[in-house]
Order: sequence, then structure tokens, then C-alpha cells
Amino acid sequence: MKLISESDIDTAVERMGSFGTDPLGDLFLRMREEQADLCRYLLEADADEFNEDERDLLVTISVVAWFIMNEIMGQAPPKSGEFLDYLLERNLDRFEDPDDEDQTADSFFDELITGGAGQPILMDFLIRLALNRPGDYPGVIRDDHVPSIVMHVKTVVDALALDEGEWEPEEAVGEYSDEAMVEAQGVVSKMYDEFEKSGIFEALGEGERRDARTIITAFGEFMYNYFLLMPADWTARRAAEVCVEIMPRKMRESREFYAAIRPVLISFMKFASQKGKVPRAARIAERLAGLIEGH
Repeated sequence: MKLISESDIDTAVERMGSFGTDPLGDLFLRMREEQADLCRYLLEADADEFNEDERDLLVTISVVAWFIMNEIMGQAPPKSGEFLDYLLERNLDRFEDPDDEDQTADSFFDELITGGAGQPILMDFLIRLALNRPGDYPGVIRDDHVPSIVMHVKTVVDALALDEGEWEPEEAVGEYSDEAMVEAQGVVSKMYDEFEKSGIFEALGEGERRDARTIITAFGEFMYNYFLLMPADWTARRAAEVCVEIMPRKMRESREFYAAIRPVLISFMKFASQKGKVPRAARIAERLAGLIEGH
């Protein structure tokens, strides 16, 4: 996934002016032709909460986001309403986590910028559009509704950037059990013991080898705790969520530890793929490697 830069944004915004006398209106019509469900989502989100000006601000910023992403990353396939609902629920869960007692306004926006689609520069630009309106802006935007507007913009960016083909709406939920958790831990522990003796492990850096057991053990536990997935059922989408979102949010470790998470997991998945222990391990390694390139 390409990381959109400030230069990319400047170039795309400059091009917006070439689309008729009402660029945003014309672009919204184009966006609706490509992304009907996404536009419907924007017009219906928080229907009982937003006033007309707040709705207009949400749509305007989302059109800007869509245009920039189309210009820089190419046209995205149409996204379904179900996928948008899933992404919104995921974003709501992320920022309303009852276990996160240290949540602040700053950390709220920090996670909006860095999480999910992994487009921090674009999200920072879009958030500034919502927060820093011109002094002569005539609309009535209530301060307590700005976070909701940004939340929906974030959902739009996630939808356009992420691969809906990796979403599994029929994923089995099941019920948590201590016995299954212990079984998952045992499988991961046995795989790690074999991994530690491999050439793939030896190729890791010194710090990565030092933190590898903690990283892989925690990864396996989060995959079961959050998604009830045994190693044989691990998926690339869930692995990316655990690696990029859950582990940094739930673990209190050094910066070096966080930097080691992805290279360690990629190496472990390559080993697991060779051994046939995790059916989707090669795809997981590919997805995590792509996330590194996109950050």
C-alpha cells in the first residue's frame, strides 16, 4: 500500500480546481457513480445527530479524501455497506475501549491518524480540515460533534484503502473457553521452540531474537482472546489487526520492542508456512510485509 505524502496531497488538491465551477459537487457525483454504498453511508451516518452543516462538512472532507486516494492510489473497487458498517464498528470499539483508562483527546486523534488504513499523513490533513475551518466559515459545527465527523471520515479512508476481499463477514464467533486458550498457547509454544532452532530465527537481529518469544506468545494469545482463532485458523486480516493495532495498544513495552513486532512475526510466519503448521501463514507474512512497506 502506497503511503500518501504531503506532496501527493498538494498535487491532488491543486487538480481538484479543474473540475467545473463546483468541483466538490461534481466530484461527489463522480464518487457516487463509483461508490454508491459509501455515499449512502455518508448521507445516513448519525442521521439524528448531525445538522445540515455538519453533514455537509462530513461529505466535503470525504469527497476530498476519495479524490486524493483515487489520484494517488487508483480507483478502489466499490465497497459494500456491510463492509462500511464493520469498519465503523471496529473504529468505535477502538476508541470506546472500556479497558483504556488513559484515553485522552490527543490519544483519540493519534489513533485515528495511525490506525487502520495506515495513512497517517492523509488522516492528519483531513483532521485539520475538520478542526481548522476558515474564520469566515458560515456553518454551525458543534465542537462535540467533530469527533464523530472525523470518525466517519476515518471509516471512509479505511474502506477505500483496505481490501474487502480479506473481510470475512461469516467468520465464526463461537465462545471463549480456557481449555481452547491453553491448547492455542501449547500449539504456539511448540511452534516457537522449533522456530528458535531454525536459520530463519538466526537471521533476525539480536534485539528481535531477544523479544521473539514474548512477541509470538502474545500474538497467539491475542488472536484467540480477540477473535477465537487457533493457529490453524489464523487469517491475514486478523493478524494485521493484532500486529498493527492490538499489540501496540495493549502492551507496555519499549520502542525497540514495538519495532521488532512485524519482522519477528513475518519470520515466524515464513517458518510456519514451510512447516505447514499455519495454512495461511504465507499470506499473513505477505500482508505484514506490505504493512511495513506502507508505513
